[in-house]
Amino acid sequence: MRRFSKSKIALFIVILLVFAIDNNLGLWRSNTRVIINDVCAYYAYLPALFIYNDPELKTLHEGKIGDQFILWPKVTPEGKNVITSSSGMAILYFPFFIAAHAAAGVFDFSATGYSLPYRYGLMLSSLFYLAVGLFFLRKLLIKYFVEWVTAIVIVVIPLTTNMLWYTVVESPMSHVYSFSLISAFLFLTDRWLEKITISKTLLLGLLAGLIVLIRPTNILVLLLFIFWNIKNSAEMKVRFQLFLKYWKLIVLMIAAFILVWIPQMLYWKMQTGQNIYYSYPDDQGFFFGNPQIIGTLFSWRKGWLLYTPVMIFAMIGIWFLWKNYRGFFLPVTIFTVFAVYVTSSWWDWWYGGSFGLRAYIDFYGIFAIPMAAFLSWILRQRKVARILLLSVFILVALQSTFHHVQYHYRAIHWMAMTKEAYLDSFWRIRPSEKFNELIREPDYQLARKGIYRYAEKPKAE
Repeated sequence: MRRFSKSKIALFIVILLVFAIDNNLGLWRSNTRVIINDVCAYYAYLPALFIYNDPELKTLHEGKIGDQFILWPKVTPEGKNVITSSSGMAILYFPFFIAAHAAAGVFDFSATGYSLPYRYGLMLSSLFYLAVGLFFLRKLLIKYFVEWVTAIVIVVIPLTTNMLWYTVVESPMSHVYSFSLISAFLFLTDRWLEKITISKTLLLGLLAGLIVLIRPTNILVLLLFIFWNIKNSAEMKVRFQLFLKYWKLIVLMIAAFILVWIPQMLYWKMQTGQNIYYSYPDDQGFFFGNPQIIGTLFSWRKGWLLYTPVMIFAMIGIWFLWKNYRGFFLPVTIFTVFAVYVTSSWWDWWYGGSFGLRAYIDFYGIFAIPMAAFLSWILRQRKVARILLLSVFILVALQSTFHHVQYHYRAIHWMAMTKEAYLDSFWRIRPSEKFNELIREPDYQLARKGIYRYAEKPKAE
């Protein structure tokens, strides 16, 4: 009798559970949810082009559709509107947008691009890309780790980290989509090095181009392609010799990367006269000389490892990569160092009103590897030590999950947490009466200059 794959069952349960949570919440039913905040800019290309025939935003009054949906365009010196975000997310939304547009006509919903079918389609798109990401992550992990370890990681990453919030509540945000593509990129990189083919080369180039089109800083994933499965300096030399040997395919990969970017560059050329354009506001950028590394990782305001503590085991797991999975140690370590540095250098290092340090969600497919290495080490321990270590792992994972409940009921603030507020809310589902007195909002005006202080509290009258 054929045995069931534990990791496949885990993947199926996760997708089923996330779908059930999505439907139970039913956020798409509200016209003030789903297509809000950053999603407005990600999504704007689709209704502007396919419904309103106005990619230049000439007739969409002040960048709005209706009274609620703000597109946040950047206005050029010539007075032209430029959609703030690049179009990577719109490409991933596109199949669901088309299906929703057809459904709107069939079921007599307003075909504005913002009615219920469109919101439901975006919710489904998040679930779909989560499934794709977990599918490729599982296929990669199962090659190097046992079924139990792979199954645990497949459950922990989407259900106990802040990825869950960005799959079921703020589902069309870019993070789960980036996780999906980066996980596929890792899988394909691993297979490319086993057997180099034109088709894999093209797919890698297209994937990389799309990953960067969603979030340009994610170009760091190319480090993984360069250093994947290199154990020492001798293998480094062999790798670069390999790239030289297949230089024509590397050029093909670069061409595929650029191909993905051509529509975006044409749009920027049309609106600004430039092929490459910084579409964010001019006062929002990076301060590479002042990275807030401690802030992004450990701060009371938004520390990644404080509000998503289960990922501490992924960071510890990097040591076990060195000990037992040497081929992963170099690419994961190099990538992690650069990812933390770049993420911490963004002017708004807490990434606005959000749950945890959301920018790191993009990389959970990468961090799943050291987490799997850590769990593999635990399972090799003697019984008592194994039970103790797994108990600690489970408790920390539950704490990560509990943070979702606290954030939902606002016992965790979206950007103004302090040590006092965190301790006051510890294991408290709802905020106390004094919670609002303990939080402190950041000074956004100073942050745009790379100066990080609390905003002045209004004086009591």
